[in-house]
Amino acid sequence: MSTLERKRKHLQACLEGDVAYRRTTTGLERFRLRYQALAGLALSEVDLTTPFLGKVLQAPFLIGAMTGGEENGERINLALAEAAEALGVGMMLGSGRILLERPEALPSFRVRRVAPKALLIANLGLAQLRRYGRDDLIRLVELVEADALALHVNPLQEAAQKGDTDFRGLLERLAALLPLPFPVLLKEVGHGLSREAALALRGLPLAAVDVAGAGGRAGPAWRSGCASARCATPSFARSASPRPRPSRRCGRYCRKSPSSPRAASTQERTP
Repeated sequence: MSTLERKRKHLQACLEGDVAYRRTTTGLERFRLRYQALAGLALSEVDLTTPFLGKVLQAPFLIGAMTGGEENGERINLALAEAAEALGVGMMLGSGRILLERPEALPSFRVRRVAPKALLIANLGLAQLRRYGRDDLIRLVELVEADALALHVNPLQEAAQKGDTDFRGLLERLAALLPLPFPVLLKEVGHGLSREAALALRGLPLAAVDVAGAGGRAGPAWRSGCASARCATPSFARSASPRPRPSRRCGRYCRKSPSSPRAASTQERTP
């Protein structure tokens, strides 16, 4: 199956298929916020602005990677980019592999004209580092006028769709490429990053890690697996783990883990 056909099938699955988790949720139903009638502040004093990847978001929210490269990709990405610009939040584009393979796909990724100030993140599979090098990554970011680059890891998804299933030596390839002249983050695509995977990233100059918790139809939300602001260790190790839950300092890993921010995005996936 070609990359173009796969992108079309991804959209078709979301439009026509039952892609929501049936048992795994965001976990938000377990929380009740205590109402404070005597708030003692003005709503105008509540500040949700969040610095991330060199820009300031109006809220800790990022529109996750969706699509790009097929006939509906341009319309979808332009609509998402307009929303990101209007709300002052970030946006990640779909995988740019097809753009590197087929330059004519550029219009569906070029959204900067409707989102001149928004945080924009280009995206490519980590497995593609077997084929593409430093110059290609820089070219991808420049083509879409992005502020940063996400490299996604998705061995479970690739195995299911019979795609790129050789993930050997990719951490070493990534380490050899870093740093790049823009922020780089590593992300999962909806099945979670285990503690072991997070710890394997220690020492790499990554700007952030997207742990990609499962469940829910909402967009991404920021979360740290450990209660420490300096720990990048997710508090879950199971695939497709619920996203938010209270966490304590992880102790033995806390001082060893990088200080990169964590992004925990929710994704729709069939269990």
